[in-house]
Formats: sequence, C-alpha cells, structure tokens
Amino acid sequence: MIPKYKRPSADKIDAILRARLAALDIPPETLDRPAGSGTLRELICSLVEDTLNEVSVQAQNELYARQQAGREEAQRRGVNLGRPSKKCSDKRFDKIRGLYESHAISAEEAAQRLHISVSTFYRWLRESRAQAPQDTL
Repeated sequence: MIPKYKRPSADKIDAILRARLAALDIPPETLDRPAGSGTLRELICSLVEDTLNEVSVQAQNELYARQQAGREEAQRRGVNLGRPSKKCSDKRFDKIRGLYESHAISAEEAAQRLHISVSTFYRWLRESRAQAPQDTL
C-alpha cells in the first residue's frame, strides 16, 4: 500500500519517463505525440497515477478485511476487545457507594476517591441501581 503522501506526483512520473526514454535512446519528443485528447505523456502519467491509486485502494480494503476477520476471530474465542471499564476493575465502588448512600461522603468526594468525574460517578450509580433488582433474582 502506498500512502497518498508517498505517491509520486505527475512531475515525478514525467521525470522517470524521460529518464527511461533516455536510457532506451528514444527521443523525449515521443512523449509529446498526440494520444486521445492529450499527449502520450499525459496519458502515461494518468495511467500510472490511476494504477497506483487502484493498488492503494485494494491494499487498504484487504487490510480492513484482515482486521475485521481478526476481530471476529477474537470475539469467537471470547476475547474482550477495547479498554476495560474502570468500574469493573475498581472494587472500591461498592464501598464508596455505601458511604455515599449513607451520606457519609458527598458525590464529589466519592468521585475524587475513585479518580473519576462526578458525572461518571452518578452514571455508575444509576447503572448499579438499575442492576440491583436483576442481581437479586
């Protein structure tokens, strides 16, 4: 895959064409012959650019397909993708929630102890309250 910033410009392609023609002892004026609605030089440069663009798009699509297949395979194996929730890894939440609900600490202090924002603390609190009836079943 050739990134856009590394693809040769039309000027660079033209310089390469001139060098190749010189190596083959073909006069550079050959590129100025009419071809279609422009010159042979314009046609060749356009074909090379189009080919490089198509190869790059195909390579990018193949990369995305391999990545997607890898993600799907990982999910089939039960691998959790992405960053784990801090709440799941923070066992202190239940204790701090108890302190908050007994009015021993404020929401701001609870959030500060958990190293999260107050809005995140309130969201976790709502989620844990919503899960509470399900946990008792």
